[in-house]
Amino acid sequence: MLQTNRARPGIAVAAALAVLALSAGAVLAHEVRQVGDYTIVIGFMDEPVFVGQKSGLEILITTGDEQPVEGLEETLAAEAIQGDDRRELTLGPRFGEPGWYQAFFFPTRAGAYTFHITGSVEGQEIDETFTSSPEGFSEVEEVSSAQFPIQLPAAAELADQAQRGADAAVLVPVALGLGAAGLVAGLAGLGLALGARRRAS
Repeated sequence: MLQTNRARPGIAVAAALAVLALSAGAVLAHEVRQVGDYTIVIGFMDEPVFVGQKSGLEILITTGDEQPVEGLEETLAAEAIQGDDRRELTLGPRFGEPGWYQAFFFPTRAGAYTFHITGSVEGQEIDETFTSSPEGFSEVEEVSSAQFPIQLPAAAELADQAQRGADAAVLVPVALGLGAAGLVAGLAGLGLALGARRRAS
């Protein structure tokens, strides 16, 4: 009997993976974690995910006997973290797929993302952090990594170039003003010199 109890988490994880594979919202890679009496499957929607693409968090929660847990949009909170930036996400149930919850957003930076899930599942407290990794869900990629045959500059690079151009444009009037002031000063000096020569002659 004890061996059966020990095997249950493994069975639950395997079942969750099977549900994930068969689900209409299944994706390429998610993290599966046993948290107390529940199995959590979490990752990005529509992996692989590229910068600027509509995506977001999706999460499946099932019980130890592989039953989907519903109504958790009322008791769970989610947060997306990338570097030093954080954003609260509003979880909503996925239509026609009990146990699945999702929150849309557009990732605007490539790299690793973290999802922080807090609250409770049927009275059990939850405070779990999931970070993209080779063993879990994928990082967000630059669009150029999937472009063919021509790779366009990354969005961050274009933004940097635009900012440099804007900064340079701000300096143009200043340079023109300084140039005009120098020209006026030069002409004034020339006028004074000519006037002095005439008086001297």
